[in-house]
Amino acid sequence: MYLRSRGRPKPNRRRVIWLLLVLAYVLTGILYLQKRYPHLFAPDNVSTAASASGTLTSQQYVAQGDAALDAGNVSQALEAYRAAVAEDPDNAVAYARWAKLLALTGREEEALIRAEQAVALAPDDPEVVAVYAMVLDWNSQYEAAIEQALRAIDLDPNYAPAYAFLAEAYADSGRLERALEVAQQALDLAPADVDVLRNVGYVYEVMGRYEEAVRYYQQAIEVRPLRYLYISLGRNYRVLNRFEEAVTAFQMAAEVDPQSAEPLDELGWTYFLRQEYEQAARYFEEAIQTDPRYPRTYAHLGTMYYVRRNYEAAIESLEEAVSLGMSSEDVFYMLGLAYAFVDRCDKAIPWLDRALAVNPNSEPALAGKAYCQGQ
Repeated sequence: MYLRSRGRPKPNRRRVIWLLLVLAYVLTGILYLQKRYPHLFAPDNVSTAASASGTLTSQQYVAQGDAALDAGNVSQALEAYRAAVAEDPDNAVAYARWAKLLALTGREEEALIRAEQAVALAPDDPEVVAVYAMVLDWNSQYEAAIEQALRAIDLDPNYAPAYAFLAEAYADSGRLERALEVAQQALDLAPADVDVLRNVGYVYEVMGRYEEAVRYYQQAIEVRPLRYLYISLGRNYRVLNRFEEAVTAFQMAAEVDPQSAEPLDELGWTYFLRQEYEQAARYFEEAIQTDPRYPRTYAHLGTMYYVRRNYEAAIESLEEAVSLGMSSEDVFYMLGLAYAFVDRCDKAIPWLDRALAVNPNSEPALAGKAYCQGQ
């Protein structure tokens, strides 16, 4: 709407000065962003400016995701990569970076779908193939992960993350000496790469060398203060019984990524392990409020109820975890045993059978079946 003016008004001196100050702040902010995130101002991004509708281009969304990771916010990065794919379904790098973060935040099955989409679009891109290897590993497909990581190295022998993901797959498949050798190759190529440092830390963690794992996770955090790095750091502190440092690490994870339930869940689990159940319950409830669809919190809350023999509440929480995608042996057998302990063996047996389908030697599940058969 335009208002018609009668003649030219006299300028308000104070208002002019205020506007000049605001303009100076804006320009200062732009200069800071240019220096901090130069990729946002690269010619490629400028030449593909937002469309007339105001929607960002796919490459600009990828740049936003990268910038969010620089600041440590994984949730924002996930949303940016998702938006990049929505804007351009042929953007293989966006799929790959989205897939990597999905795996790192516990959504392994969805990560595999996105990684497969990425590699179908760009089968010879080293980053895409390396991420595919990582996601295969996180889905327990270790030999396939090793094969794809080696293929990524063939595509680019100097691409350090491919070596890092290969080391991770070797560690997960029990070849620890080989894992350490390949991790060192990754370090030699890129000693300040966050994926390299994370996986070197992970190899040491799998080897039970937790102090060394802590050192590499700390170095990775210095490069990028990412939520999942703080989570890994806190997990190792917890194993070392360094409780206060573990709590601080999880709190830092919550600070850099307040949209995520994971750090709150880890805080709850840490207090649960110390048998401080009221504090644990408080963090579990806060995690559920932050993200009602984060399955691990329901599994942990159900475990706490189970341990405290509140079987009805355990059943409710554990079934919610399963409905949201949890499919682990311990969740299945706890559900079965909880039903058995409230005299519902008709409900218990199917869950115990699901636990045995995951692990045919599951002792709790076998004990539960024996209990029900003796009723």
